[in-house]
Amino acid sequence: MLPVFFHKKRKLANDIEAAAQSIEDTQRVYGLRLLVRGALWASMYLVARGLLRLDIESTPLRVAIALLPMPWFVWYLWTWFQGAAAMDELQRRIELEALGFAFPAAVVSLMTIGLLDIAVALPPEDFSLHHVWFMLPLLYYVGLWRAKRRYE
Repeated sequence: MLPVFFHKKRKLANDIEAAAQSIEDTQRVYGLRLLVRGALWASMYLVARGLLRLDIESTPLRVAIALLPMPWFVWYLWTWFQGAAAMDELQRRIELEALGFAFPAAVVSLMTIGLLDIAVALPPEDFSLHHVWFMLPLLYYVGLWRAKRRYE
């Protein structure tokens, strides 16, 4: 029983060390660029959400507000792509495996939510598109965690 406890403790310590190494790798590849550009995109998203809650009747203005975060998100993605291009082969493989997990998992999740919505009419305040998309980055990070555990 004691060796199992120490094995689990050692494995947890290795996972924590791998997570710290992952953060260092990310900082080495991206610097603060990815964090800053992600924060800018998230803040623009929140601004757009706030403005869309106002009573603005002009449809073109509402569409422009809805599209406000898009250039910031494209800038964030561009930074991510540049960072991925600067990675070594193992890091690229880890990123690809993370995406390879996230895409099918997202399709399964969205399909399941769609079918459940037909079956039992899910409440739109909990399961509309402006809530469900948050699970997509989460699935990517789960895939990234899995791939890092596998290769490191």
